Amino acid sequence: MEEERKLLVGIDLGEENTQMTCFDFVSYEPVPIGRKIHGKRVYEIPTALAVNPLKGEWYWIDEEYAKQEEVICLRHLLTDILQEEKITIGRYSVKSYQVLKRFIVKLLSLLKEYYPADRIRKLVVTVAKREERLKDYLTAICDELGLPKGGFVLQNYRQSYMYYAVSQPKELWAHNVGLFEMENNRLLYSQIDIDKKTVPYIVGVIQKDLSDGIDWAALEKEGASHISYAFSNAANTALYKQLVTTVYVTGKGFEGAWAEEALKELCVGRRVFRGQNLFTKGACYAAREMAGEGKLEQCLFLDEDMIACNVLLRVYCDASIQDVLLVKAGALWSEVDSSIDVIPDEEEEIRITIQDVLKHEIRAHMLSLSGFAGRKNKMTRFTIRIRFADSHTCIVTLKDNGFGEYCPSSNRVWERYITV
Repeated sequence: MEEERKLLVGIDLGEENTQMTCFDFVSYEPVPIGRKIHGKRVYEIPTALAVNPLKGEWYWIDEEYAKQEEVICLRHLLTDILQEEKITIGRYSVKSYQVLKRFIVKLLSLLKEYYPADRIRKLVVTVAKREERLKDYLTAICDELGLPKGGFVLQNYRQSYMYYAVSQPKELWAHNVGLFEMENNRLLYSQIDIDKKTVPYIVGVIQKDLSDGIDWAALEKEGASHISYAFSNAANTALYKQLVTTVYVTGKGFEGAWAEEALKELCVGRRVFRGQNLFTKGACYAAREMAGEGKLEQCLFLDEDMIACNVLLRVYCDASIQDVLLVKAGALWSEVDSSIDVIPDEEEEIRITIQDVLKHEIRAHMLSLSGFAGRKNKMTRFTIRIRFADSHTCIVTLKDNGFGEYCPSSNRVWERYITV
């Protein structure tokens, strides 16, 4: 059964449209997964659904069934889900969780048309901004759908951009890499900086919002020439004195004819790529790496949601003292939940080691076991659990599990916070 769970899937869950890719081990690249409409594959799927309350049936928003009189359309699905636990339209009310579940199930069912006998091994969903409610909903949905434990990850667009950029040929990220996003009267610039003086390479990203420097009202009135001028001015300001040799542009804002001429200016001394599937591909590359199938071991991805340190526990195992890696640098702090069982042998404390990969510092924290005194030696089994409250605060939890019928558990739980 486990051999069937081999699909590595990336989903870009956008406010207006959703895209999905699946990693192909023949071409060793993500391939798009789309719907078949009138004999043609369509890869941008509206993030919306239609429901017939009388029949309990759900449709894609652009299907013929969605045009029936009794059908209710949920056109702003993601926005509504993030705002309320229930979505109400007229007399019809439905839980947000159920709406998202219906959408994800319909979306993932498209995989069966491509890979009828395979199951998902790793699913990475990428969004503009990670929200706790969305993460909780998607985690529960993936559990219901039977994804393996740890098989789902939610990450933001910055992180997907990093995975995408560094998964391209090395000559494209020999220097810094830039990304412009333009959509819904917003222009963002994200620049990847790669420190190749360290091993592994440290890959970071800095994002700037360039929206305030553009008169969006004037753009609508004055047309393409003003858009081209405004973008070129903002882009040149962002790239000034920056060693950026590769630039990506994405978003509906670049679909106009004006973009052709404006992007030609950016091509002077740089390679420029335009497309709408960067984030879903980045999520798919991330799924490949997280599943252990990747080729980016030489890179360590870091941003404000990622941990910049390794967390290790010193133990005696296999006739030697060794440090067991519990948390690896580059992990999303909100996804960390690692545990290990230990049996103290005349130990009065445990040693947690923090390896800061940015500062190249190692700090050891000795945590006392005095609160569990009174047990015979080797007659207590502890579970040590590592989580994070944020990217700089590690939570170490120690739970007394007893030692079978010889020494029942006291159910004591001991917790410490460590600043990393």
